[in-house]
Amino acid sequence: MDQPVEEHAEQGILKTVEAAGDVTVERALVGVVNGRDVSITQAGAGPIAAQGDVRIQQGGCGPVLVGGDLRIHQGGCGPAMVRGNLSIQQGGTQSVLAAGNATVGQGAFVGLVASPKVTIEEGARVMIGAPGAFAAGAAVGALVAMIASRRRRRSR
Repeated sequence: MDQPVEEHAEQGILKTVEAAGDVTVERALVGVVNGRDVSITQAGAGPIAAQGDVRIQQGGCGPVLVGGDLRIHQGGCGPAMVRGNLSIQQGGTQSVLAAGNATVGQGAFVGLVASPKVTIEEGARVMIGAPGAFAAGAAVGALVAMIASRRRRRSR
């Protein structure tokens, strides 16, 4: 069954934009965005959920759940879960879990990245890559287990 061919373009200040088709947000502030392919241009949004691709151009958003690829150029977002590939140029994200390849381009910043293949170009920064992310997760898990066992011993 073919997806409906509809596009919703929004401007201004909105609570929620939800569509079965593509969503384009330009020069607007939106609380929540949900659509097939989502494009944010010179705009800000809260959480984004997209079945397809998300493109952020000179804008930003909160957490992102992407069924396709995520491309960021001169923008940023909160934590991201990407089913496809990630590409960031002159922007950044807090943390990303990508099933596809992750490319952190010149002038880009990522706090934590976990992906099967991470490419870090000259001038890009990644605070914690996949091996470090898993090591940090294991360390936090061990610390939580140790604190929990001490609490159990004290309560006896």
